[in-house]
Amino acid sequence: MKRKEIVITSEVFARGLKALEEETVNYRRMGYEMELEVAGTVFQVGVNRQEKAVILHWTGQTLLSNIIWMRFVALRLKRPFIKDLSCFTYF
Repeated sequence: MKRKEIVITSEVFARGLKALEEETVNYRRMGYEMELEVAGTVFQVGVNRQEKAVILHWTGQTLLSNIIWMRFVALRLKRPFIKDLSCFTYF
């Protein structure tokens, strides 16, 4: 499935979901978007104690060996109850 997402450096993920959300908004303004074919998706579930959220996480491979697609859905007890973030990242 083709996806059009922004490209974010892997260092952003170390700063948490809030930083990822801010970078997503900033990078969309700058036009860092690519459209790539995503295949081989892997699904995981986790808990983020800092945000007090259950995280649903999808990762998919692209045709470029160092770029992957990631999607995070955070289910929280405070507003906004659902955060949905997706992007391409490279390492």
